[in-house]
Amino acid sequence: MSAAVLLVDDDEASRVVLAALLEDEGFQVDVASSFGEAGRMLAAEGARYDLALLDQHLGDGRGADLIGPLRARLPRARAVLLSGTGGHDLGGAHAPDAALSKGIAFPELIEELRKLLG
Repeated sequence: MSAAVLLVDDDEASRVVLAALLEDEGFQVDVASSFGEAGRMLAAEGARYDLALLDQHLGDGRGADLIGPLRARLPRARAVLLSGTGGHDLGGAHAPDAALSKGIAFPELIEELRKLLG
């Protein structure tokens, strides 16, 4: 399985390391460094993601606010919200499929992602 992942994180070190680790696990990873960039990538012709891994606190927006556009464009895509602060009180169409701590160990993260992707 080679799932396509959109990784959105405004912290460059986190983004680079996580993207490399995901690619080592066989995922195809596109990265966005901001809310605006992620929005443009989701709106682009031919955008196809199985999963979006979203940092909650981006410099120009909230990762949770990308879930609506993700679901509108790619209804089968899974959304995972990563945050260091918690507070994921979201419901309905804008609820993430999972909300995880940004400090989660990588093996646990991979296990969660694989569960979500089936």
